[in-house]
Amino acid sequence: MKRTRSHQVSFRLNDKEYALLQRKLAASGLSLTEFFIETIRKGKVIVINDFIPLLSELKRQGVNLNQLTRRINQFSPTTEREIITALQECQNTYRKLYALSEQLGV
Repeated sequence: MKRTRSHQVSFRLNDKEYALLQRKLAASGLSLTEFFIETIRKGKVIVINDFIPLLSELKRQGVNLNQLTRRINQFSPTTEREIITALQECQNTYRKLYALSEQLGV
């Protein structure tokens, strides 16, 4: 059987780079060749699994904010501390999401 790809590429990585490659490769579910071809074609490979914990946290915070908003609109007692805590949690999660997106180049 004739190969359709006739060029072989090799390069060296240090331990830290190799570990990073292995993590991203495992998370992508692609073969090494597919991973690099995808990177070349699209310029980057985004591993969506890195966002799953943050998306879960954002969903939880959205529920909390909806509950606080409902309580405020119903004139139920909502403490200033509850509102500040909810907003701080949102800010922390948004910072994490921004840092992760910067790291991934998104």
